[in-house]
Amino acid sequence: MQLGEEVFLKVYDYLKQARQRQESEESIRQALIQLVERPSDCFEVDQLLYYEELLLAAQENTVR
Repeated sequence: MQLGEEVFLKVYDYLKQARQRQESEESIRQALIQLVERPSDCFEVDQLLYYEELLLAAQENTVR
């Protein structure tokens, strides 16, 4: 994946907000088409966000 730093940050920020708002997959795909040529290039960014959420949840469980 070669999004470049600027595009990566835009995709990362968008996906983070979209997931928090629980947007539909179709809505997300349509928005990504506006940001990148191939929305499938964003899969790894989505995976990164998923793992970050898992890490945060694990950290919250160990703090309690």
